[in-house]
Amino acid sequence: MAKYFDEAELANTLTRADWYLDLFLKYGELAKNHEAVEEFYAFIEQRLAAGAVLLGKSGPDWDRERRPVDTVVVHHTHCPPGITRERLSAMHLVRLYAANYASPAPSDYHKQGDAIFSGHFWKEKPRETGEAAVSRGKQVFYAYHWIIRMDGTAERLLADDELGWHAGDWGVNCRSVGIVLDNNFEEETPPDAVVGGLARLIRERYAHVSRERIMGHREVSPKTTCPGKGFLGGWKDTLFRTRPPVTS
Repeated sequence: MAKYFDEAELANTLTRADWYLDLFLKYGELAKNHEAVEEFYAFIEQRLAAGAVLLGKSGPDWDRERRPVDTVVVHHTHCPPGITRERLSAMHLVRLYAANYASPAPSDYHKQGDAIFSGHFWKEKPRETGEAAVSRGKQVFYAYHWIIRMDGTAERLLADDELGWHAGDWGVNCRSVGIVLDNNFEEETPPDAVVGGLARLIRERYAHVSRERIMGHREVSPKTTCPGKGFLGGWKDTLFRTRPPVTS
């Protein structure tokens, strides 16, 4: 039983195409309470896994604006390590897609009231867990192309030809890959394994990207300090020493 909202009411809301309009009207106050937010995201994640959130079966082809990748944008999750793809997808459904559909720009391919459609689907073989098997083939909403785990392992999220809503700048989204570090590094420096894993991924997959186009989220959007206060003038330099940069 949820502590901060009526589960039956929210479950019923999620069965409508325009559920996101009520979402912000009725549940916006939850954002002020960390425990309430976590409970809320867990419920959205559970309903997504059960196929109980009404989503579009078709919709805008956001990826038609995708351009050749010449930019890497680094993020961190702001969450404790170990976040699952399922939780990340639920969070970004609410934070990004629902917010966009609730207040679409005149240039967007959709209008307020349309059912949300990401055009992105689970593609990888399921892991040896029920959660991944349930999610396979369903729409996903994460904004990043990769996540770097605490041991330096890189896990694919979106394909490079898919456009992720991660940078806070549509032009940058169209030409970049978003790589997120699996922890909250707002006040801390990522350990060597994480920086090394990030450097290795960039070296192996995006060696053509110049030093000037490898940026932290904060260098694209002034509204954030992501991927942490120590990135500029700190571990960004370590990243470049680990991964010899390409010159423009």
